[in-house]
Amino acid sequence: MGLNAQQAPQYSQYMFNKYQFNPAYAGFDRSLSITGASRSQWATFEGAPTSQNLNAHMPFYIWNGGIGINLHNEKLGALTQSSLSLSYNFVYETPIGLFSAAVNVGILQSRLNGDELITSSGVYEGGTIQHNDGILPNQSIVGSSPIWGVSAYYIHDYFETGISISDVPKHTSSIGGLDIDRQSLVNWFLEANYPITNQIDILPSVFVKTDFVQTQLEIAGIAEYRNQYFGGLGFRGYHANSFDAVVLYAGFKFNRKYRLTYSYDLGINGLRRFHEGTHEFVLNYNLQKIIGLGLPPKVIYNPRFL
Repeated sequence: MGLNAQQAPQYSQYMFNKYQFNPAYAGFDRSLSITGASRSQWATFEGAPTSQNLNAHMPFYIWNGGIGINLHNEKLGALTQSSLSLSYNFVYETPIGLFSAAVNVGILQSRLNGDELITSSGVYEGGTIQHNDGILPNQSIVGSSPIWGVSAYYIHDYFETGISISDVPKHTSSIGGLDIDRQSLVNWFLEANYPITNQIDILPSVFVKTDFVQTQLEIAGIAEYRNQYFGGLGFRGYHANSFDAVVLYAGFKFNRKYRLTYSYDLGINGLRRFHEGTHEFVLNYNLQKIIGLGLPPKVIYNPRFL
């Protein structure tokens, strides 16, 4: 018996949290950059997915690249998954732009809360939890598995693009007596920068992800005023017969170091009758300071009076 479901995390603000989806972006914020994201999908829908992400990355000039750490947590009904991964990327500068290539490795912990499940033949009275199912556990079970990926990123004066490939080849993780196949995932991102005036820029973007079974396309357009205020509109869908949501974006910078953005997903598929949309917040902190260009020079003591 098998069960198929989407495994890739879903966030609408991919353009404001690029390292989360592509570790080859590490260091391109020019300083230590820390980003936190929180997503509440399908608000008021019982058991709806909730996700949190925290990542940090910075240039690592000694190795001519960048380093980063990514933590992710999500709850999907009775299933909770948490991951931790580390990355390093090598950056190569050319006359036509910056090229970056990265590797990342980490660990994924999965927990299935069996006491949150209900079956038609189960017994749930007086504190008893008995599913009477040969597969489903009556209590919580936990399992861990490695995760890995490779990615590349390119930045030009007027556009940037990147591709990330994770869990290739696909592999199986075990949670108690259950086996979960980790599907391979590919993400591709493209963003352009069109200056309209000296104070207004338009940033259209495309984000595509696929597990080679389903492919999801997202497009968005963000208007940026004086690099301080942000607003825009996006669309997410799967194919001609399945549209997911229209996304509204807004945000601003408190100062040079802090930026807060918010998005609201307005559902346009059949589920819209059962929920009140999706809320997502992203907060970014940038140190705005160069962190060591390398090892300090050797100290040479020069006695003046001999």
